[in-house]
Amino acid sequence: MSTTTPRRGFISRFFAGVGGFLTSARNFTLNMLFLLFVLLVLSVMVSSCQQTSIPDRAALLLNPQGVVVEAPTYIDPLRGMLLGGEPTREAQLHNMLLALNAAATDDRIEMLILDLDELQWMAPAHAERLGQALAEFKQTGKKVVSYGYFYDQLGFSLASFADALYMHPMGQIVLQGFGGFNLYIKDLLEKLKVTTHIFRVGDFKSAVEPYTRNDMSPEARMDAEQLYDGLWQHVLATISDNRNLSLPEVTDYANNLPQRMAQTEGDLARAALEAHLVDELLTADQARVRMTDDVGITADGDLNAIDYRTYLQAASLSPFQPAQMVAAPGDHVAVIIAQGAIVAGGNDDANVVNMEPTLELIRRARRNPSVKALVLRVDSPGGSQFASEVIRQELELVQIAGKPVVASFGATAASGGYWISATSDAIVAEKTTITGSIGIFAMANTFENALAEIGVTPDGVGTTDLTLGMSTVGGLNTQVKQLFQAQVENGYEQFINLVARGRNMPADAVEQIAGGRVWSGEDAAEIGLVDELGGLQVAIERAATLAGLEDWTVVRLAPPLDATQLLLSQLANAMLPQAWVAQWTSLAQSPVGTLLANLNGPLTWMGRMDDPRHLYVLCESCLLPR
Repeated sequence: MSTTTPRRGFISRFFAGVGGFLTSARNFTLNMLFLLFVLLVLSVMVSSCQQTSIPDRAALLLNPQGVVVEAPTYIDPLRGMLLGGEPTREAQLHNMLLALNAAATDDRIEMLILDLDELQWMAPAHAERLGQALAEFKQTGKKVVSYGYFYDQLGFSLASFADALYMHPMGQIVLQGFGGFNLYIKDLLEKLKVTTHIFRVGDFKSAVEPYTRNDMSPEARMDAEQLYDGLWQHVLATISDNRNLSLPEVTDYANNLPQRMAQTEGDLARAALEAHLVDELLTADQARVRMTDDVGITADGDLNAIDYRTYLQAASLSPFQPAQMVAAPGDHVAVIIAQGAIVAGGNDDANVVNMEPTLELIRRARRNPSVKALVLRVDSPGGSQFASEVIRQELELVQIAGKPVVASFGATAASGGYWISATSDAIVAEKTTITGSIGIFAMANTFENALAEIGVTPDGVGTTDLTLGMSTVGGLNTQVKQLFQAQVENGYEQFINLVARGRNMPADAVEQIAGGRVWSGEDAAEIGLVDELGGLQVAIERAATLAGLEDWTVVRLAPPLDATQLLLSQLANAMLPQAWVAQWTSLAQSPVGTLLANLNGPLTWMGRMDDPRHLYVLCESCLLPR
């Protein structure tokens, strides 16, 4: 018998060669990608280490890009590419306010320039807070100038604070108001043979309506109309005050723009000019010449200006840098941000308030002796009732430990967002915060009819009526439905009593303003759901006062972040090609993209509903597109 290794056939040798080539090519590609990544990291590190100085007699450029947020959302860009979706940039409210407040007293800053063309969206409450900061900046005697190609209504409400407001001759200002459509998927679920079981308390608790109706209920419509009309009147009043126009004049422009366009032969820019919403129509070069008259140009011929992000770095100001622990000596007021839907856990959605990480942050604040008070900054429409109550209980332990807790409401603090705040020592909200929505519901989807449609029939035995009566494949029986309804009614009573205890109100008085109704922050202050109107700084100062502090610093606590994910996210945000963003934006704004985005809303919320008891405190009006 021969011991010689048999020669491989041609086909075997061919595929072995192909396999070797592919392996080598794969290794080479991965190595090159890794090398490129390292070079990019080094480039970012080197550029970030370069010292930037603030020029004399300069303009501060406030040019937010993307969506205004309370805290940054860290999303792995690789996961985003795989799962799809529009890449979204974020502008942190805190950083913009910090830059505005510092520049107001900085002798090197002569004026402020507003460039809002890349601002994608902000909540009315964020616009209100930025507007207040602009008004305070102007009180120092420094000039504010705004130039834009186009203005949306909230961007324009900010621009209206400017001493000189310019727009491109082909620009436009459309004040379309607040509101929007929800997509109702009752018929879709019925076509899929999905049975949706709903249990709720409160005529205005309409978060379940997209799954059970084909249109808005009269109660939901009335509630939403009242809320959005209040927010809209606030925006109109801001514009009229800043532009020295009467409220009827601004309202007429918003309501009768087609008639005004007929008078200007379809020229939207001239319509805005004739309505005195802008001071002049100028090209970008013409506007730049006007600005150089105030601050001059650099040696390179550029406008003598510094954008607010670079300004923060050059001025050694601390932007939003979340810390896991408090290390500095002295007394501290800790700030924890609760942004997004409240979930019980196990949810990898970046824009949620995850119960366990939030509890850990609150415990750190309670156990740290240098933390003397806690401010909870809330921007949430609610979510899981169980998670909301556990978070609230943890906050109450902070109070029992002798440290005051103050809730600060941002854009939205409704349902679960209000639940977690209800027993705080004080609640501070913006005038245009969406809050309230004191109500509760339970929802469960079962698929017995869908399975029957494809010939699948569940059957089995159980030792009690609940064994088979609570099944996604078998449906809900009468006993289970009674159980759910009893839980919902008990949960609603809990909510009422929490608010009554926390707000020092009789329970029957809370009943009068509950039932799932939503309120603006201004209205909420009048009916006792809010103690004071103001921003985060007002809440921080109130917390310090309650703790008896005279000398203190603020520290913002945030959950630990995966270093790799954080680095990738920061790099992606810094180096994402504008062409990609433009392409994604074009796709998202197409008819198909718009349909999918609206349909994605109800489906996404179904995925976020992870309460172990299927009980939810969620504000439906807060989810309407704006």
